[in-house]
Amino acid sequence: MHPIERLRYVARADGAPVSALVRETAHALAELAGDPHSLVLAARRVVERYPTTAPLWWLCSEVLVAPDPSTRALELARDVARDDTAGHLDESLPDDAVVVTVGWSPSLARVVASRGDLSLLVVDSHGDGEAFVDHAHASGCAAEIVPVEYLAAGVATGDTLVVDALACGGDEILAAGGSGAAVACALRHAVPITLVACRGTRLPDALWNAMVEAVRRADEWRTGIDILAAREVARVVGPDGASIDVHTALRAECAAATELLRRSVI
Repeated sequence: MHPIERLRYVARADGAPVSALVRETAHALAELAGDPHSLVLAARRVVERYPTTAPLWWLCSEVLVAPDPSTRALELARDVARDDTAGHLDESLPDDAVVVTVGWSPSLARVVASRGDLSLLVVDSHGDGEAFVDHAHASGCAAEIVPVEYLAAGVATGDTLVVDALACGGDEILAAGGSGAAVACALRHAVPITLVACRGTRLPDALWNAMVEAVRRADEWRTGIDILAAREVARVVGPDGASIDVHTALRAECAAATELLRRSVI
């Protein structure tokens, strides 16, 4: 497949797993590595198309600053494929735990396939809650949807609230809409908050600030994205395991390729 056609596939792939988007984008960028101008333009178009998908920003930034962009792109695709964050989350959840989450949790989706002892309470977000409950039931895991009017009571019964990070930067986190309300309820009822930050979600300040600025500009309060404070998190689960040292666990994973932030002209 021609690299431009790969990128068109990525641009059309709404709802595809992030790992698949990273893989296809990485292969396209690897093939464009011999044409630096096209490589930069392609990377800009990717982040413009996916303004809150941190692993694609991470991939594009790392590729643009690499001495050998082609080799680096393929290395990063392999890193994402081998990411065992979900496995570490599995290990960190106690037996028979009641887990509260928001919308579709990619990390928990992998965990429930082998953990029939868990009970999930799923707060809806963008209509993904029911789909996640159905997925859990198909995996043999107990799960219920939590309507907004029962949010506080539902969160209060959990052993932990699991929040999947869309992106992390400095002392803040981007998460699916509804996460902010769930976190507020968890703090009120002393329910520990587990942040899941998969490979590629930790951005340097320049990229993080650009992402947050775009989120805050978008349609006032209708962004569907919540910005959380990292200090509210009890632990972070990532590619290297679980850690209560939140600041260290959220350190940036990539360099900041500032040319990525200039608007594409095509």
